[in-house]
Amino acid sequence: MKISDLMNNSMRKKRNAFILLIGVSVVAILLVKASLVPTSVWRGSLVMRNDSLGAEERELLNTNLLWMKNKHLPLDAIPRQLERFTSMQKVCKKKSPITKQFQGIYPSAFMSFRNVSFALLPKTGSTNILRMICITVGPECTNITGYPDEYHYVPRFLQGAGNLTKYTKQGRNSKFIFTFVRNPWRRLVSTYIEKVLFTDSYIAICSWNKNEKFKSLHKEMKANNLTLTFKEFLRYCVIEQYFNGGAMKMEPHYRPQILSGALCEINYNFIGQTETYGEDIKVVLEQFQISNIMWLLNEAKKYRKPNEKAHLTSSTYLQHWKTVDIWMINLLKEIYADDFEMLNYPLSPF
Repeated sequence: MKISDLMNNSMRKKRNAFILLIGVSVVAILLVKASLVPTSVWRGSLVMRNDSLGAEERELLNTNLLWMKNKHLPLDAIPRQLERFTSMQKVCKKKSPITKQFQGIYPSAFMSFRNVSFALLPKTGSTNILRMICITVGPECTNITGYPDEYHYVPRFLQGAGNLTKYTKQGRNSKFIFTFVRNPWRRLVSTYIEKVLFTDSYIAICSWNKNEKFKSLHKEMKANNLTLTFKEFLRYCVIEQYFNGGAMKMEPHYRPQILSGALCEINYNFIGQTETYGEDIKVVLEQFQISNIMWLLNEAKKYRKPNEKAHLTSSTYLQHWKTVDIWMINLLKEIYADDFEMLNYPLSPF
């Protein structure tokens, strides 16, 4: 190689290194400036973009944004939370409150641990949260019956919510409150895989609210040694229960999340999504005052049940939905319309 070529290569490397240094410096300066912006300006610049919200909704967003800044949430988590809360507020403005029905539905799924309160919605990663709490409690919890029976024995180490009025937007509560939600289409597939293909617990779930059509179908299937198909699960469990008593009377594993989580009534600080579970759960564990988060996440993985593996839902997702009639999909769009709009999920399973 010629000396001139060597000199050109050397100069090129120095120039690239200099450009990289400038880029890193600019990013660092921007981050420092962002941390020095007064809270009022930081909040206002984000919330003021949501012109469709009223004064009360803006104030709720301001409160949550202030909490996010004080808790030093990851930079990419803040826009996600802002988007989720904004969408929720827009839908909730159109809804009538269901506070009077709290006592009959929600306390069993609403718990507290270490000054953190949460609503556990089925098929959103809630079992894993209970599992990590059990590991945190230690042998007193883990040695009772062994894994993976979280729902039966972990709640005894938690505080019951009692009257949920104090957790509403009108109540006074200083606890950090969170819940997790999930794409309704994937949640239905996940429920089918666990409750039908891996266990027989679907019998109780589908019989919920005196579902006579399912009971009749189940007798016939049992006599002929048949397995409930995904299409039949949707028709005779999900849709039939909706016809029998409306969305509120549906079994919690597939009841619309806007109702099961009381998303328009409870004053949540944080909304996690199963689709971003890996990042969102870290924020929650920090509020539980967990010191070694990565260790806990890895330890919990050891005890996952086969049906909890994410690839099971993903690998068979389209296969299941391709068996469903279009009229059923259109009806499910109506049943979960609020969830789709509120949580920014697609209106089609495909």
